[in-house]
Amino acid sequence: MNKRYEELDSLRGLAAVCVVFLHMYLIVPWDRLFKIVFEFTPLRLFISGGEAVILFFVLSGFVLSLPYYKNKQINYFHFMLKRIFRIYIPYIVSFIFFIIGKEMLYSGKVQGLSNWFNSFWSSPITTKTILEHSIMIDSFMSNLNPVVWSLVHEMRISLLFPILMIPLVKLNWKKNLALCVLFSAIGVLIFLSFKPSNNGTEIAATFNYTTMFIVGALLAKYRENISRRYRAINNLTKIAIFMCGIFIYLFIHPSFAVKLLLFPNISPFFRTVIDSWAVMLGAVILIIFALNSTVFSKILSYKLVNYLGKISYSLYLVHIAVIFASIHVLNGIIPLWGILIIALCITFILSTMMYKYVELPSIKLGKILVNKMTKNPDPANITQNELPQIKQTSALKNL
Repeated sequence: MNKRYEELDSLRGLAAVCVVFLHMYLIVPWDRLFKIVFEFTPLRLFISGGEAVILFFVLSGFVLSLPYYKNKQINYFHFMLKRIFRIYIPYIVSFIFFIIGKEMLYSGKVQGLSNWFNSFWSSPITTKTILEHSIMIDSFMSNLNPVVWSLVHEMRISLLFPILMIPLVKLNWKKNLALCVLFSAIGVLIFLSFKPSNNGTEIAATFNYTTMFIVGALLAKYRENISRRYRAINNLTKIAIFMCGIFIYLFIHPSFAVKLLLFPNISPFFRTVIDSWAVMLGAVILIIFALNSTVFSKILSYKLVNYLGKISYSLYLVHIAVIFASIHVLNGIIPLWGILIIALCITFILSTMMYKYVELPSIKLGKILVNKMTKNPDPANITQNELPQIKQTSALKNL
């Protein structure tokens, strides 16, 4: 029987909601005082969407690495087939939603909304646009969906992940942390050598984000040792570590202003590298507490939070399409706050449908194909619909 990691599903779900709130926040051109209140106080937790993506990467590394530590022989082609059906197929379905929404509902620039909002859906959809979004290999900036950049890195790192696991399984944590530094250093060298445009999907950034996957895999490898050490410290120390983790997770990224004062000529790419490492440390602390803290684990076990975890990927994929389409259709008819409430409700309904009718069937189909290829079905690869008496690990199911 596999150990369940429902807390990680729930953590992912809460992070996905933060991404939704961030994009709703970015739609409005807030005044300076409102930005300070939201970005430099604990309220930032609700719009910590950029940080959430780093958390996603660490969680992916954790969950994807688990089978490798059980001395299971992993077939590379089978691994990639399941990843394609898990990530790529739902993504393509959502991409079709975006094309339809943009072509049918886009009403042009909306006065009174932010430049960020008006920068999307403004360019025509060309063959190049479709190829870039479909192949997800070349470096590009999406004019349709601002979350695409993270999926590009997710797919690229998935191609590399089985190879990454070779040293992760064999080497100790010190050498693997050195591997993390090496990957980020390679990314920096690539950036310095080729000076790519900083659009979020450059190969240099992929090398840096690979570090987050490696750290997640190390968390999985040493999870029992970490749990023992966690239990050995007193409650006051636990609270201090947790608060420190939250602070690092939330407030390193908005400290751009400080960085610009100290290093006025620093590239956005280097700021991203610095931020991602710091946020990663905060994400590690959150994951450790999610798996070991009785209080935090109880919060993450609530049914509503579990539900958010289940639909998190669909929520991540479709929320922008719903929000943008709602604004273009309802702008001038009802107030913006009313549009956003309607869009939020539709987003949860559509995400639930996407999860039920696209994600789950896609995951099931990928596992059925792998089982047919092996001609020796592994119960761990069979969905609950195929074999109800076998409980599949929730975290594995949702990645």
